[in-house]
Amino acid sequence: MKAFENSSEQSKIVYLFIFCFAGLFLAATLVSLINELMLEGQFMESAWGVRISSAVQMLLMFFMPAITLLIWSNKKPMEFLGVKKLDDGIVLSLLAFLILLVSMPFISLLTQLNKLLRLPEFLGSLEIMMRALEDSAEKTTLLLLSGKSMLDYMGNILFVGVFAAVAEEFFFRGVLQQLLVKLFKSKNAGVWLTALIFSAMHLQFYGFLPRLILGLLLGYLFVWSKNIWLPILIHFLNNALVITFNFFFKESAFYQSLEDPSITLNFIIFGLLSLTLTIFLLWMFKNKTSKMTKTVDTQF
Repeated sequence: MKAFENSSEQSKIVYLFIFCFAGLFLAATLVSLINELMLEGQFMESAWGVRISSAVQMLLMFFMPAITLLIWSNKKPMEFLGVKKLDDGIVLSLLAFLILLVSMPFISLLTQLNKLLRLPEFLGSLEIMMRALEDSAEKTTLLLLSGKSMLDYMGNILFVGVFAAVAEEFFFRGVLQQLLVKLFKSKNAGVWLTALIFSAMHLQFYGFLPRLILGLLLGYLFVWSKNIWLPILIHFLNNALVITFNFFFKESAFYQSLEDPSITLNFIIFGLLSLTLTIFLLWMFKNKTSKMTKTVDTQF
């Protein structure tokens, strides 16, 4: 019998996060060891050090906990995840990518609004801590994207694009979201709670709202398609677009305006139109997938 086969959804969620934090501790230890063995302890201060560190963390903190819990809980873990051929995959993938593109103006608007948020005065110390985390994350991102060679570009595509997309989608959408759906007996509750946790675990308060929206998009794409490859693809494309635009167009005035746009009336209207069209395209996606042959849910 599987170790967690008869465990409740609550217990499995607890085990999942125990494995997650154990993986984080193991990743930190391994990264520290690698750093000591290379470049006299300076390796993790380089772009490639950050890439390797990110890959180790994605593997041990997200991918392995998700796979471990699945294998110990489920007789058919890959079937439960939706690791299968996507019916009408080209059409659905293009529609999902269009949803991502169309949502970007609204997400950009939320990003700018999120930057304006301030905590109450009595939480001032917490805001200072969150700002420090934000500055640290920004510094790491700038280091990652600072490379000028094609090797740097391909390294970011692999480690920041592929690794992060696969590991995070297996953990958040593939396992956590499905457990929460079963726990609350509500797809909407599962998608929203997972998106909240997904955004919160990135520890970037000033990017919380846009990442929440991305989590919602990925969550609903998975719920309706019942296939993990689709959110993995869109997650990857989202990361790859940022990497690609930064690498090839970083110095252009147009890209600079996209990075830090001013909140004008036209920008707000454009963002709201983006939201409206995104909702319409999601409705189209849902209708498209609902007409397909429904698969039988695997017990988890």
